[in-house]
Amino acid sequence: MTAFRDLRQYIEHLTETLGEDEVRRVEGADWDLEIGAITELLAEREGPALLFDDIPGYPTGFRVFTNFMGTAARCAVALGLPADTPKLDIVRAWKDMSRDLRLVSPVEVATGRVLENVLEGDAVDLTSFPTPRWHDGDGGRYIGTACMVITRDPDSGWVNVGTYRACVQGKDRLSLWMLGNRHARAIAHKYWDRGQACPIAVVVGQDPILSTAAAMAAPAGVSEYDLAGGLRGEGVEVLHAPGTDLPVPADAEIVIVGEMPPLEEESVLEGPFGEWTGYYTHSGQETVVRVRQILHRDDPIILGAPPMLPTIPAGDQAVPLYSSTVTWDHLEQAGVQNIRGVWGYARQLMMVISIEQTGAGDAMHALLAAAGRKRTGGMERYFVVVDEDIDITDVNHVLWAMFTRVDPSESIHVLRSPTTAIDPRLSPAKRAAGDLSMGIVLIDACKPFPWKDQYPRANRVDEAYRAQLRERWKATLPL
Repeated sequence: MTAFRDLRQYIEHLTETLGEDEVRRVEGADWDLEIGAITELLAEREGPALLFDDIPGYPTGFRVFTNFMGTAARCAVALGLPADTPKLDIVRAWKDMSRDLRLVSPVEVATGRVLENVLEGDAVDLTSFPTPRWHDGDGGRYIGTACMVITRDPDSGWVNVGTYRACVQGKDRLSLWMLGNRHARAIAHKYWDRGQACPIAVVVGQDPILSTAAAMAAPAGVSEYDLAGGLRGEGVEVLHAPGTDLPVPADAEIVIVGEMPPLEEESVLEGPFGEWTGYYTHSGQETVVRVRQILHRDDPIILGAPPMLPTIPAGDQAVPLYSSTVTWDHLEQAGVQNIRGVWGYARQLMMVISIEQTGAGDAMHALLAAAGRKRTGGMERYFVVVDEDIDITDVNHVLWAMFTRVDPSESIHVLRSPTTAIDPRLSPAKRAAGDLSMGIVLIDACKPFPWKDQYPRANRVDEAYRAQLRERWKATLPL
């Protein structure tokens, strides 16, 4: 895997690997809705990564970078794979790499580029950065959409890194929405129970491997820094934010350092925010960070991954790729045989599994195993299993299987399962009762095994002949 030193090296690598048009520089877009809307319009077309500069009201060089992993090619590059790696091979490579992953501890260094500017006291001003208001219904300007939130367990010293939405609430106040079952919230409670505020750092702008690791939810006691080091093949260079024992990436773009008091001591109205489900979710009194220090590089870059409709290839495709990876690995660990691939649609709202059937019950085994995977915030609603002749990375193929190989009276099953607090289908009554359960659908879209060999033959050109045609006509036809 390529070990990118920082976000800027990744941006340079994208243009070197995929061409100058892969990163589009946009000058003059406004922070209020325009950056978010342009990001969404280009993401809908799987367009280029976007580097916004000359944002009205802010100095030239104070930038925002979006759609940073918005295509399979950019995900491949970020993971150190050839840019033309087929989608399913990206998932397969990540699965194999993750299974054999060796944790690599971060490397502490004395200094780094993030210390080019150290702001304290009256100089602390979060409003000095061109934080976008991404959606017209957002309750504020969210500087943290692809951020790293760093806390340290006061008992064990374990450093946890997670991703939570972060909203600018004033010059020296930042709000965070952290669900109660997240590691950072549990660590904060340890401080609060002792009558102390929780030391915290929020990193805004880091390389894509760090962004990916922060969203991976490592087991308690395992630092996401160690995961990132394993993925990179070398330890992440970190330094302690001045006056703290919190390690932050030495070459991060922006680091916000402070403390988080308990809710009863100080809170702020947070939200609503247009979440990845495609709806505005959650507004209420939430935790704040009392900012006492800001570190940033010269000409800092905010890394943005604004949530969009889940059917849009969003700025960070690593999340659905990772869901596919861990689901595939879980299926293998559960003893499901002859898996040919796993692919997630609409982020992970629909998980599709390809198998080669060797016996009756194989399809249901795969469905039940996939539905039984423990999830930390996901909202998988539909699980579909198909035969190996279906290209699961092409939604039209998946729909063809669902439309022609499913008997609704026999092939569809509904179960109950936990969901996430941002699920828009949860009724107000269930939310008030703390009932986060939701139905999930298991769909067997395989040919019925007992008469699989007698199933009508498909009239589609086979893959071998397709490959011949592509080679023969590649100079004249976009096949």
